[in-house]
Amino acid sequence: MKNKQKIGELLVDLNILTQEDLDRALQEQKNTGERLGATLLKMELLSEEDLDYLLGRQLNIPSINLENYNPSPDLLATIPEKVIKKYQVLPISIDGKSLTVATASPRNLVLMDDLSYITGLKIAPVVTSITSLERKIEELFQKPVSWEESLKVNEAEDLEIIKGDRGIVEEDLEDALESAEEAPVIKLVNAVILAAIEQEATHIHIEPREDSYEIYLRIDGKLKLLVNPPANLEHNVVNRLKILSSIDILKRFLPAEGFFRAKSKGRYYDIDAATIPSLHGERMVLTFQQPFSKEELQLEKLGFTPETLDSFKKLLSSPRGFILITGPSDSGKSSTIYAALNHLKSPEKSIFTFERTVKNKLSGINQGQPNEKFGYSYEKGLHSLLRQDMDILMAGEMMVREAVVSALHASLSKTLVLSRFLCNDTVGAISLIMDMDVPPFMLFSSLTAILGQRLIRRLCQECIEDYDPPAELAKEIEALTGTQRPRLFRSRGCPACGLTGYNHRIALFELLVPSKELREAKAQPNELKEVAEKQQYRTFRQDGLIKAAEGLTSYEEVVRVV
Repeated sequence: MKNKQKIGELLVDLNILTQEDLDRALQEQKNTGERLGATLLKMELLSEEDLDYLLGRQLNIPSINLENYNPSPDLLATIPEKVIKKYQVLPISIDGKSLTVATASPRNLVLMDDLSYITGLKIAPVVTSITSLERKIEELFQKPVSWEESLKVNEAEDLEIIKGDRGIVEEDLEDALESAEEAPVIKLVNAVILAAIEQEATHIHIEPREDSYEIYLRIDGKLKLLVNPPANLEHNVVNRLKILSSIDILKRFLPAEGFFRAKSKGRYYDIDAATIPSLHGERMVLTFQQPFSKEELQLEKLGFTPETLDSFKKLLSSPRGFILITGPSDSGKSSTIYAALNHLKSPEKSIFTFERTVKNKLSGINQGQPNEKFGYSYEKGLHSLLRQDMDILMAGEMMVREAVVSALHASLSKTLVLSRFLCNDTVGAISLIMDMDVPPFMLFSSLTAILGQRLIRRLCQECIEDYDPPAELAKEIEALTGTQRPRLFRSRGCPACGLTGYNHRIALFELLVPSKELREAKAQPNELKEVAEKQQYRTFRQDGLIKAAEGLTSYEEVVRVV
């Protein structure tokens, strides 16, 4: 029987390591007594992804990358915590009587037998590095400290809450919550908001469970458990946040929305609040907008490639028309529009912003919002703005037909209209608007451009490394960038990025300027896509590959988002 090839020999044969590097690693291994794979990782001669692949190839067993591994509680419970930590294994999936398990020792038959006896299932191993296992196990079973200590509630003093319009909230209800006996609630809410600001979270999730509740932060697009406060505080925490957001605390069985502002270390933050009833209580999500000074936003700092930025600026110089910014929730549409307004701002231009709630004040620009209590609706306000002799109108989110038609009427005269539209697909936004029964001739007579955008995680620059892309992918990147022998990048993970390999997010852009053929096409999505592709505009994938080749993000992240 042919012996399996040693991992060091495999590395040299695949030209991943030189013989000299391998000799150095083997010498270091003798000094430390660690496995060769761990030594290679420590010496930065190999990435974890490479090591997982090589282990799988060496042992002829499938490999797995644990970065995006998030098991359900039921799956994790198939192997006792003590066993997981003792043998450094993780359950991956169950299929009938078979349990797939990640391990760094897939050929250890005694281990496989023990796991089969403990679980009562047949074990199917997949291989990964011991370093990946250790990190993921520590992450999954990290014992939380007390909620007061983890949130540093006694240090949560550098926070000022600026409430929204008090609306229908009664003063005595707020007094009750701010009384001395509810002081822990106030401290907890302030500490959670400060933790979100410090960790640059985009959302806070308050999730009620059957006998507890959990508070999560969304950081760089992923949820992370922040704290499990005492269950008896849940109701008052939600009430406290509802009062700050000017939401009626007595209406617990209806969805509600509001907002407030927070100030910490001299910076302001807008925070949207939304509640919805659930089986175990009210679920609440707080959404952090960009720091409240939108005047700091500049188009040059949003991540446009030079060609797309130049094209977008030329479109913004149009004397009239309709520019639609599309993308999913939390994709940076508002930031792009405010940066565009900062670019356009001039004493010679009449500019007006009209949103359902004005949260970001801009000097030198008139701003307004509806007042439903007095019958002044968003749609009625947009219609009235047609007679206000404006050069530029920012019309907020397009959600109903009446709003779209009013914006199009304005853009057909002498006004450049900028607006947001919730849609994952740039071309698909046209079909969705037509589905609102908007006349096609009106839309295409006005539509100047659609700018689609999505947010993608940025590679950590502290632990970044480059590698050769596969041949076909290299050709695709070379055709886009003109760079011979392009490189791609990945980050190993380090303390600066919390061992994730990523820090913050950047935007991908897709700028579509309708051609004559697209304007004349029917409203069927497939036909629109076919016609749009013939325009040869830069797609999300192409923009992502350019950014990946520049080391701003990874190819895997581009594939995940696009």
